[in-house]
Amino acid sequence: MNIKSAHFLPGTNKRLGDKYLLLECLGDGSHGWVWRAERLQDGKIVAVKIPKDITREDRQLAEGKELLDVEPHENIVQIFDMGRIDNEWFYIEMEYFPSQTLAQKLDDRQRNFGQTYERLFRIYRQVLCAVHYLAELPVPISHGDIKPHNILVGERDLVKLTDFGSSALPEEIYVRTRENGGTVLYSAPEFSNVDSRRGSLKELLLGDIYSLGVLLYQLLTGKLPHDTPAQVQRHAPFKLPTEINSSIHTDLEQVVLTCLQKRAEDRFSTISELIHAFDSAASKQLKVGAIAPVFQTKPHQDWSSAVLEAMSNQSYQKAAQLASQEYSRSKDLQALHQQLIALYRANRLFDFEKVVEDNKAILLEGKLTQPAALFELIVKTNLQLRNISQAKYWLLQRKQIEAENATTMYLESSILGLEAKYTEARALLEKVNQTTPMKFHVLSQLILVCEQMRDYSSAAAYLKAALRVAPLDNSMKEKKELYAKLGVI
Repeated sequence: MNIKSAHFLPGTNKRLGDKYLLLECLGDGSHGWVWRAERLQDGKIVAVKIPKDITREDRQLAEGKELLDVEPHENIVQIFDMGRIDNEWFYIEMEYFPSQTLAQKLDDRQRNFGQTYERLFRIYRQVLCAVHYLAELPVPISHGDIKPHNILVGERDLVKLTDFGSSALPEEIYVRTRENGGTVLYSAPEFSNVDSRRGSLKELLLGDIYSLGVLLYQLLTGKLPHDTPAQVQRHAPFKLPTEINSSIHTDLEQVVLTCLQKRAEDRFSTISELIHAFDSAASKQLKVGAIAPVFQTKPHQDWSSAVLEAMSNQSYQKAAQLASQEYSRSKDLQALHQQLIALYRANRLFDFEKVVEDNKAILLEGKLTQPAALFELIVKTNLQLRNISQAKYWLLQRKQIEAENATTMYLESSILGLEAKYTEARALLEKVNQTTPMKFHVLSQLILVCEQMRDYSSAAAYLKAALRVAPLDNSMKEKKELYAKLGVI
């Protein structure tokens, strides 16, 4: 990619290539800006999201690309277009929706926002409709980051769900990482301490249902069930909603508690089931009282909050140090897990290797809350260090914990590739590609292994598929040019 500068600095009345005139900054986050902009082609006012780090691959920046070709829904921010401008700046063009986030509304309760159950229910019901719509698409989508910051409230309390940076398709592998500490407080325990969200459609949606339970708990009580990431990961005991707000109907409390079950299988099984239960309980609540005595407080913080804040700021070495200090102090295995995640993101692979070796016996005791995800991370690290024997060892430990899936097959294919067992590696990759079709990293590996086998016709076929997934990827475009010269394509 011919990048003229590592970062784009937008400004009012500044043009973004020949596509947009930037008019007003709507948001400035750690990872990107959102601007109200005029589309120069036709003068339409849109919202344009511009990532700050444009050196990342398009597939890492393309938030919500699954929504480009679907029918619009009134409770979903519509995504119109995305791509590169001048082969440099990445953009995501979205519907412009004058609004405030629900988080801003909740922080502004002195203006009487949310003082009636009727208004809170109207907003929450629209969020349910949005999540249900995503789940019922021909290719279903799990949002994965349901929280007030990603819920826009406009005129007459019209609600739109936005920010699809953590969304996942069924069986997605290595989806975008979530580094925002606040996000974790809305996460299900099974997704709170992992480097990426993946799983079957049912598993992903059960995670969304938990987040919807956290949101409803907050709307009814003004608090979150858990204050810190560590409490979420342990699913620490929390106050019943009626212990905070005695006016809550018991049926409505039961809806919240069902969503917040630690075991995913004990929650509502579908969004439709949750909607039905909520509608019934909400109607009973409105009959017994229309005033919701809600209030807002900031959650308490602990070491895990500081670690997640450092992660959010991409200060990974600081996060690793904080987690290491906590582990030395308390021997909390969650701190050890967080230290390893931070070291991996900081690319401190030899430090990662040493921490694993020093704590090998502890890691194998079976007391980790999410050992499968951590063992997969250890395998990935050893693959990068070309420690094949250790990669094989930790993959075996991973397989003994949970059943084999697309992730373990992909990792095993990488080991086989390093061992020059290309036929076996290809067979596994093709199995992964059948299970989770059209994943860029799988197609990339298939191209490489087919090249090693001198099967250039198959490599060319996988290259064409990879270019359909990531048409702007420079490495794939260069390979296509090479194949064309060789007469393969």
